[in-house]
Amino acid sequence: MANVKLHKVGKVYEGPGGSQVRAVEAVDLAIADGEFCVLVGPSGCGKSTTLRMIAGLEEISEGTLEIDGARVNDLPAKDRDIAFVFQNYALYPHLTVAQNIAFGLETRRAHRSALVAALSGAGAARAEESAKIDARVAEVSRTLGLDALLARFPRELSGGQRQRVAVGRAIARDPKVFLFDEPLSNLDARLRIETRTELRMLHRRLRATIVYVTHDQEEAMTLADRLVVMHKGKVQQNAGPQECYERPANRFVAGFIGTPPMNIVDGRLANGAFGANGVHAPMPTRVSDRACALGFRPDRVRLAAPNSAGSVAATIAAVERLGDRTDIALDSAWGRIVARIDADLATGAREGDAVGFTFDAAHAHLFEAGECGARISV
Repeated sequence: MANVKLHKVGKVYEGPGGSQVRAVEAVDLAIADGEFCVLVGPSGCGKSTTLRMIAGLEEISEGTLEIDGARVNDLPAKDRDIAFVFQNYALYPHLTVAQNIAFGLETRRAHRSALVAALSGAGAARAEESAKIDARVAEVSRTLGLDALLARFPRELSGGQRQRVAVGRAIARDPKVFLFDEPLSNLDARLRIETRTELRMLHRRLRATIVYVTHDQEEAMTLADRLVVMHKGKVQQNAGPQECYERPANRFVAGFIGTPPMNIVDGRLANGAFGANGVHAPMPTRVSDRACALGFRPDRVRLAAPNSAGSVAATIAAVERLGDRTDIALDSAWGRIVARIDADLATGAREGDAVGFTFDAAHAHLFEAGECGARISV
């Protein structure tokens, strides 16, 4: 396997009238050998473009890309020793599962065929290589649980099985780096959960270097050793999944990472309290008087009796019962607030009820003004 380094990598497209459109801007990223790195962000944030530049499918406009210490900016995709797993599987419909898995190996052998033909004992050499390919296909199929499907065609497989075949084709080549571009987005919810578990277990066995792109932050959190959150072509945070959740670098990350997303309220901090629209709540901080945004997770919200001391008055707008927990949407002077509480504590909650709510100020965050306002140290 290999490490991957991006230094100030950018992508610029020519727009109408000679204008320039920056899809990716000055990405600095060092992915260690054997690391599972996930690029996550909303559609159009630049994550897939970054992945395609690593693969050599997009030209790098600015900066330097290194794989295993070698600069590869101008190296063709076929020479980078990278396996790319696409969103739509990209299997050959006329080939069996075994033939799809072996395709990259057969292509590599074909490139050597002229040399092999020139050697004495060429027939024996070809037979030996065929045996090696068959053994490799058998090994990969056992790893992915595809043994019983080797004679089938893609049309005879489920979505999850097709994705495993696509992964198997990549594994068979034993590349330096694996690249995944939203590989689970075509699967239903249950299959997505099952397949991402398989991917994580596979990574532990192979210790492969993986760069993985998704817009699903829950998928990103469960898979990643390192999370790279992107927005508008820029890296907003580069850290472990738990750090991104507990210590978001800015307001965008706070609102993007987590399900349901963090509650964020624009207001002002003054005299040890945060206030918005005439409603104030104590906030333990040394930060002086300033405009800012307050953020707190739904699971840090607690319901209280209407007009109880220290609570914010609200009305229950919606109740979503999710088995062991319940999500309650609250309309208040602070806007729409979501509370996630234990189901046992929400049995009496009804839409239209007047309530109060409090939040755990010790686990709240303050952010500078603006869409990507930095987190303020309290």
